[in-house]
Amino acid sequence: MLNEFRQDIVSGDWVLISTERAKKPSPKETIKFYQDKETCPFENPQKSDHKDPILAYNKGKKITWQGKFKSEWTTQIVKNKFPALKEGLCTSVRNVGPFLVTDGLGFHELVITRDHEKSFAQFTNEETREVLHAYKERYNAISKDECGDYILIFHNRGRLAGGSIYHNHSQILSMPVVPPGILKNMVGAKDFFERTGEKIHEMLIKWEISQNKRIVCENDKFVALCSYVSRTPYEVRIFSKKQSSNFGNTPDDDMVFLAEILNKVLRKIHLALDGVDYTFFIHTAPIKKNNSDFYDFYNWHIEIMPRFSIAAGMELGTNVFVNTVDPDEAAKLLREASI
Repeated sequence: MLNEFRQDIVSGDWVLISTERAKKPSPKETIKFYQDKETCPFENPQKSDHKDPILAYNKGKKITWQGKFKSEWTTQIVKNKFPALKEGLCTSVRNVGPFLVTDGLGFHELVITRDHEKSFAQFTNEETREVLHAYKERYNAISKDECGDYILIFHNRGRLAGGSIYHNHSQILSMPVVPPGILKNMVGAKDFFERTGEKIHEMLIKWEISQNKRIVCENDKFVALCSYVSRTPYEVRIFSKKQSSNFGNTPDDDMVFLAEILNKVLRKIHLALDGVDYTFFIHTAPIKKNNSDFYDFYNWHIEIMPRFSIAAGMELGTNVFVNTVDPDEAAKLLREASI
C-alpha cells in the first residue's frame, strides 16, 4: 500500500497518494449520462437560437458559413448563449473596500462537433485534428484582444466532469485576470529556471522517460504520462517534446502527432476505465502580447483528469487532492490497454 504526500514541483501543491482509500465504500452503480438526439440543442445549433458560427469546418477544411448549411459542417464554434463572461470594453481593476474587483469581460465560446453519438474516444485522428485546429485558430484570434490575460480551452465529458449536455463539445474562455493556479505554475517554473538554469518541464520529461514507469505512450513529437504527483486516479498529461510555452504557436504539422496521441490516450481511458467521465484542458502560458518568449521557461501541455467522484471534504477544505491509485500502476493499466 502506498501512503505518502507528494509535492508538485511546478505548482507547489501537495497531493496525498493513498491507495488504502480505494477500499472506502462507494456506490455500486453509476448513472450513465445520455440525452436524445431529437431534443439536443447542439444537433443543429442555429435552430436552437445560436447565431451563425464564428468559425466552421467540414471534413478538415474551413468553410464560409452562408446560412444554408444543414449537415455540411463537422465542427463549428459559436458564442455561448449563457456565457460566464461577456464581451465589452476593457475596464480597470478597482477597489471595493479591501477587495480588488474587475468586470467579468471576455469571450466564452462553444466548439461543437457534428455527430451526436461520437466523442473524442471514438474520433478518427483526422476528426480530432480538425477540432485542435479550431482550438488553435480561435486561441490565436482571441489572443489579440487587448482585455484578455488568459485563455482556457477545456472539454467536459459526463456528469461527474460537470457536463450538462451530452453532445460532444468543448469550451473556450478568455478572462481579464490570470487565474491563481496558472500564476502559481508560472512562478514555480520561473523560480526553478532561475535557481538551476533548467526548464522545469524539459527536466521532468527527461526524468520520466529515464524512469520509464509512468509513460503511457509517445510519438515523435509528444509524450503522454501519468505524473508522479497525479492529483486524480489515472490522470494523464501530454507534453510536447519541443519546448514551447504557447499552445497557439504549435506548428500545423505537429497537430497530426497531437491528434494521434490525444486520441490514443482517450481511447485507452475509455476502454480501460469503462467509459469514465473526464475533463481535459490545455495548460498554456498567459497571453503576453509582443513578447512570445516571456514565458520560455514553461511548456504548454494537455491535462486529462478522469472523474470518479465529486470533490470531498479534504479537497475542498485544504486544496489537497487525494489520489487512491499509484501513478505507476495507473500508467501500466493504460499502457497495456488494447485499442
